[in-house]
Amino acid sequence: MILIAIVDDDESEMRELKKCVEKYFADKDEACVIHLYSDGVEFVRSREQYNIVFFDIRMKEMDGLDAARFLRIINKEVQIIFVTHMAQMAIRGYEVDATDFIIKPVDQFSVNRVLDKAIKKIDVSADVPFALKTQDGIVSTSTKNILFVEIFNHDLIYHIEGKEYKVRGKLSDVIEKLDENQFIQCNRSYLVNMRHIKSINNDYLVVNDVRIPISKSRQKEIEHRFILYLGEGK
Repeated sequence: MILIAIVDDDESEMRELKKCVEKYFADKDEACVIHLYSDGVEFVRSREQYNIVFFDIRMKEMDGLDAARFLRIINKEVQIIFVTHMAQMAIRGYEVDATDFIIKPVDQFSVNRVLDKAIKKIDVSADVPFALKTQDGIVSTSTKNILFVEIFNHDLIYHIEGKEYKVRGKLSDVIEKLDENQFIQCNRSYLVNMRHIKSINNDYLVVNDVRIPISKSRQKEIEHRFILYLGEGK
């Protein structure tokens, strides 16, 4: 799950950018959460830990560069993208190690280009190699590609990018291997990658259109940890 902020004091331009970002992730069948801010002051008062932030450079209350400088102090990994009417203004983005910039009015091609670049940087930092020893041989993947793991008849079934891989083992052993900040146990039988959660309901969550039941004893913990994962609790 990617957490994104758009900071722009022009309502119509902000909404247009939001539509392009939503289409980008919808086309990739990936989930994202987008928060909108009408000025830099409102943004810096927030407590979220974003993966990607789009800043309009010129804003009335606090310009995008000043807001980005503040953000970079507290979040070294965030991908910063400037949105501006003037390319020469965007060049100053090197001051805050910006990923890229877009010239207004935004279009889908430009948004796709900068998001491809930003996501690649995020994926590199989150990509941990992971190997599975199956009956047919060794399968090499990464933790970010694991949707969820389930235990069935003493077999572990890894659901990875639309495929299933069966290995012998215990779910407790898998929990020890995978990052607890990325994976969460929903019940006795399922371990889920929070990166791929699309929604959480009262008694189940949805991953890749699959409903996975949540045990009542874990419901509050799951909701709390997922909010922290998105950054809303930080």
